[in-house]
Amino acid sequence: MATILLFALNGCQTAPRRSEAQTLTAAEVKRLFIGDTVESYNLNNGMTSFTYYHPNGTLDQERLWLRRSGNWSVSEDGKICLAFAKARQRCRHIVRSGDKYYKVRVDEQGNEQRIIRYRHFAEGNAFAGR
Repeated sequence: MATILLFALNGCQTAPRRSEAQTLTAAEVKRLFIGDTVESYNLNNGMTSFTYYHPNGTLDQERLWLRRSGNWSVSEDGKICLAFAKARQRCRHIVRSGDKYYKVRVDEQGNEQRIIRYRHFAEGNAFAGR
């Protein structure tokens, strides 16, 4: 009897649900970034950067109190692509997990690794007038 009761009680317990990460479409990525200043946190090295994504495809970024410029675009499959001077363009998918956004890369085994966490999206150019 006790064994049956134990199995019955275990069947009533549920594990908390973890929201599945969803890869954003090109339209969703554009809505998030165009005309916004975005705070991002690098999950590998702990650096924070602030980037303004101009509607014309250029960007201004500040990290470690240094400013740099580059270009950005969004591919048809939704990858955000960034290129800075003398560096090749890198394109990565953006995923949403709950209310958080991440940039991901795919490792050698085909698994997605979160590399950037986007912490804040602010409308407009935070660098204007500075």
